[in-house]
Amino acid sequence: MASANRQSNALERALDDITTRIGCHLRPPVGPPRIPVGLAVPDDLRELYRRCGGATLFEDAPYPWRVSGPDELVAASPRLLTPDIAEEIAATDPSDLTNGCFVIADGGTGTSTEPHIVIDLHPARAGLCYLAGWDTYGLVGDMPIVADGIAELLQRLLATNGQQPAPPGPYHGDAYEEHLRR
Repeated sequence: MASANRQSNALERALDDITTRIGCHLRPPVGPPRIPVGLAVPDDLRELYRRCGGATLFEDAPYPWRVSGPDELVAASPRLLTPDIAEEIAATDPSDLTNGCFVIADGGTGTSTEPHIVIDLHPARAGLCYLAGWDTYGLVGDMPIVADGIAELLQRLLATNGQQPAPPGPYHGDAYEEHLRR
């Protein structure tokens, strides 16, 4: 219970911080996310979407971020790899870590060449957030774990101040290292 309260307090602080920063705002809530059966929505993500429909951070800065609302939470593989490659991976290697990843934040203009943060919704890894690019997504050693939950992710994105293209480290290792440990 104490851990849940700490997470809730950290999320509340991060959301409050967003509302006080110039060029940052929360979007109105639009309901819960719809995700495929077999995946898990972590409590802190559920709470984020109860309180808001995503966020825009540093909209006029060199490196803005857009935190996905529940209606924008899309599977990362079709978006970053193409739908055909995503289908092939899902069919040939259903246990691949990328099959449970969804885009939780887009850097820059949100194009596929901009930095992305993906959130893992596989039940064993639900809530881990990985830094991914179109050229690094799904590559062992090239998907650092930038946050272990939504509050930490928001704090790291806020720490960029819109002046750097990726959240500052240190990170929690690589997505695939974590995948192998669990």
